[in-house]
Amino acid sequence: MPQANANEYFRLFFETAQAILSARDLQATLDSLVQRTVAALEIKAGSLRLIDEESNSLKQVASFGLSETYLNKGALSANQSIPGVLEGTPVCIKDAYNDPRIQYPEEMRAEGINTVLSVPVEAKDKVIGVLRLYSAVPRDFSSEDLEFVSALAEMGGLAIANAQLYQTDGARLASLFEAIGADLPKSAETRAPQLEAATYQPVDPAKSLSYFRTLHEVTRAILSTLDSKQVMQLIVDKVVGIMQVKASALRLRNETTHELELIATTGLSAKFLAKGQPHTHQSISATLAGQPVLITDTANDPRLEYPAETVAEGIESILSMPIVARRRVVGVLRLYSAEKRQYSQEEITFLSALAEIAGVAIMNARLYEQTRNDLSFWAATFGYMQD
Repeated sequence: MPQANANEYFRLFFETAQAILSARDLQATLDSLVQRTVAALEIKAGSLRLIDEESNSLKQVASFGLSETYLNKGALSANQSIPGVLEGTPVCIKDAYNDPRIQYPEEMRAEGINTVLSVPVEAKDKVIGVLRLYSAVPRDFSSEDLEFVSALAEMGGLAIANAQLYQTDGARLASLFEAIGADLPKSAETRAPQLEAATYQPVDPAKSLSYFRTLHEVTRAILSTLDSKQVMQLIVDKVVGIMQVKASALRLRNETTHELELIATTGLSAKFLAKGQPHTHQSISATLAGQPVLITDTANDPRLEYPAETVAEGIESILSMPIVARRRVVGVLRLYSAEKRQYSQEEITFLSALAEIAGVAIMNARLYEQTRNDLSFWAATFGYMQD
């Protein structure tokens, strides 16, 4: 990555992960992945190809910055075109004009491509394709560059696997209705989450890479499992470690009871958790208006619903972050410190990103669970009708 961008891993990965997770369809996901990777590395072009197992060729599914002439140069053989990457290892060819692993060297010269970086795209522990990046000038890629690009390629592979899972269940649901000549109910349709854009401040270069790695791990978990509670637990665990606080909790608002229901927590005692569920209108309610709130003195702040229990737990300060999904605050992420604590703008930036990703995870899981529940319900209903 160019030196000017060398410390922006966190911001670039967050923006790309957000685009991937909120894309309306798989094609939009893959297009966004390629375009944002090219922009992040400030290179000429990029493409994403998936392995066609029948023809053993690399079928292009997304590209950016390449001419139609180059795109139509001919089929790429999985056995001939930089085959080493299909073993799961990134391969950089700095002199593409004179390397035998390049299948179309003259076409590449005419396109003005000098260096090629190929990174495997994997899904379910299998290489399913290649993310290929093209530089017009000789280029070396640092280990951090490779880590960043590999993380994006991994996101692409997981997104493909996730989309296939949705498509499979959606197709099964549609086939049930087709069998009886009925239309699929509107409730079974899925909608892409809509996220509000966050305003990010510069991040300390010393922390940028660790923030990127944490966000990568959480995003990987979101795309690897549709168990939202598992992802939420990972988030609170990571927050405690990277922010070095006493405890953390993630709660979702219940629109019926107006309580903030506990979904995941770490570092809090059973006695403290048994005090009762906080309520949306009593417990740091300003967070639910969409703003981070820092309470630096829990013993004397009227915004706390359970101040005595909080002090007894050894908590002196609380940072409460809103979790936003589809432009609505659906919950809160709270950090508890055993001492009076201030947070820098860059720490708020990082925690805001985690909270936004949590919102995506919640909505993705709910949409998938709805589809699965619809599938189970209608399968049982049609089975009963046929008995």
